[in-house]
Amino acid sequence: MANVNLTLILRDLAEHLAQLVLTLEAEHVALTENDMENIIRTATDKNRLFDFIEDLENERHALLQAAGLDLNSSGIMAYLQRHTAPTKDETIAIWEQIETLTRQCRKQNQINGIILEKNRQRTEKALAILKGQTPQVTTYTASGETSHSQIHHSLAKA
Repeated sequence: MANVNLTLILRDLAEHLAQLVLTLEAEHVALTENDMENIIRTATDKNRLFDFIEDLENERHALLQAAGLDLNSSGIMAYLQRHTAPTKDETIAIWEQIETLTRQCRKQNQINGIILEKNRQRTEKALAILKGQTPQVTTYTASGETSHSQIHHSLAKA
């Protein structure tokens, strides 16, 4: 019975992660097209999906913790070894799907974050120019930290 509960939790988790992948892809399109209405809609959808996923993850964690197991893949596999059932193979397949979907979400979210950062930088540069300031230049230090500096030349003279 416990294995069935894990299977149901993982099935729901996989379904919500698949929806999140589609939402992140829609967000990517909205960001590249600068479509504010769809950016707002996808942000709302993402938040709703994150809430569902967080609840499901909490259920999964509680189930594994009650069994005294790790919360990662090895904990899932150990749980399945203890609770052999007809759904074992299905549960393993669902867990592998979850790992794949999680990687897809992470990758797409990073891409979307890069687009957002580039848009933010363009906006800051445009605002600086409109205010008559020279835009900041972002460089990286030897340790990989970002460093902001002003360009020291005049754009115009009166």
